[in-house]
Amino acid sequence: MADGTVDTAISAIKTADLTAIEHKILVNFVKEAYEPSLAAREVLDRIRDDGRPVEETLRVLKQDWHELVAVISRQTPSDASLGELVARRDPLRCCVTPSGRQQLDEPEPTFIIPPALSELVDADGAEHSSKSLLDAFMSPSRAARLKNMVSDRTDPGRLANALFLAPGIQHAFQNGHLQVRLYSAKGWDSLDEDAGNDDLKAEYIIFEICPEPYNHILLADRSSFYGPGSPYKITLQTEDPKQLPLPSAFLLKMHYKFANALHQFYVEERIADGWGPLQSYFSRTTQLIARTLWLLVPKFIRITCYRHLLEKGESKYGYDISDVVQQLPLGLYAKRLARAGDNEVNALRTLEREAPSIPAPLLIDTFSDDSVDWFIMTRVPGTRLEDVIHRTSHAERAQLAADLSSILAQMRKIKNTSPYRFCNVSGGPIYDNRLNEVAGPFNAEADLNTCLLGRAQFLKYLTDEIPTAFLRSHDSVFTHSDLFFSNVLVDGGRLSGIVDWEGANFMPAYWEFTKAMRTAKSDEAVGIYRKIWGHEFDLELKTERWIWKVFPYGS
Repeated sequence: MADGTVDTAISAIKTADLTAIEHKILVNFVKEAYEPSLAAREVLDRIRDDGRPVEETLRVLKQDWHELVAVISRQTPSDASLGELVARRDPLRCCVTPSGRQQLDEPEPTFIIPPALSELVDADGAEHSSKSLLDAFMSPSRAARLKNMVSDRTDPGRLANALFLAPGIQHAFQNGHLQVRLYSAKGWDSLDEDAGNDDLKAEYIIFEICPEPYNHILLADRSSFYGPGSPYKITLQTEDPKQLPLPSAFLLKMHYKFANALHQFYVEERIADGWGPLQSYFSRTTQLIARTLWLLVPKFIRITCYRHLLEKGESKYGYDISDVVQQLPLGLYAKRLARAGDNEVNALRTLEREAPSIPAPLLIDTFSDDSVDWFIMTRVPGTRLEDVIHRTSHAERAQLAADLSSILAQMRKIKNTSPYRFCNVSGGPIYDNRLNEVAGPFNAEADLNTCLLGRAQFLKYLTDEIPTAFLRSHDSVFTHSDLFFSNVLVDGGRLSGIVDWEGANFMPAYWEFTKAMRTAKSDEAVGIYRKIWGHEFDLELKTERWIWKVFPYGS
């Protein structure tokens, strides 16, 4: 019954005509609650009892929820006595800033959950609309306990709700950009919220909340929170857990949940800011003309220029997500030919020749320097989709799926002219992280399947678990093989490029889908992939998931 209530509430939210981020905020209100069935009942009761359209009712609920979780950002008047109290337990320094760092900014005593919470839900003696949300999200008994704890004016009560934080850390902690959890645990949900009340020592970890970055967090020495050492370990000790208690796990867990909810409202604000202007870049025609002229320059001069660009690129841009890729001035990138040999070079040449409308980098040149082989390519405009997918609207996600489907259709038209069915772009061995090592090429899909399992005798274990494994045969199609959202670029919410063609191969038709689904960590990513492929390859996905579990990458 409880699960049915949750499903009904989530369905009511998802079918309402709301924005993608509104759906996310409201669904998470239900899913992240201590007892989701109570939160679901609150949603359904409001929809039933409110005479307004469902969308309006849900937006009022969202507004009330925002007001409630924003209580952690309420500024508390400076309280010297609280600072003196925390100093009896902790050193007079920011508990996040590493001890070896200089302290340029004095720490501020900071409430984990401000006392303003009890003032909000019981404003002027009247019950505020936030109270029903708090009861639904936490359960009435936990909500009552929370109000009692934040209202506790005794020294032990206040101390259990306080930390020393540098001003920059304090601001981020209070505004939904940082969260704390116990160092030894993967998350709060599996922990007893009363654990550690009598401990003499506790270790925590503080880290940023994703997905929207907040780049203005400074430690007490005024260095960036994102520097070496992040995320940071916090160690606190006490000589008397009764009179000088450590921060309450119950309150830290509550902050964790409120901060994550508040972060979603921060995402909503960034979405309202818009995408900003489109990035400028040279047209493909201009790039082709420039390449033709540049390749007339003698090779030794070009190599000298590339060395200079590599030095400039490293000093100006630093490393990209991989140390084999280096951004360069003039809208260029350099990449080492390492793991897959010249396969990416051949892939870019193939795309330029066979599918020029696919927004891939344009190959400019190849060269060797100090026994290292490089190639130069153009920069594709845009931002990695994985960094901004949470900002996209329902319409933008549908368009992304349509654009990717169109590109995949073009790729499937690229003919394999080699004598092998499953091979790299030029007909040679396959490089793919899905395989333990470079393998093939293969003519029979059964041989590729054996390679996936490592040994032929493992096939029996697989088919005992999944009788449908490897029953279907597939066409050989040109495949990117790493169509993860770190390799898909968007500009202004629209698809602008696909990069990292190192793993491009001719592979079974299901390969692109199952590889992509392995990295699909978010509902947004799964939704886009399902719009592209539907459920066509679910049998293959089931098989692949068994193999992933038994034989992880690199095993």
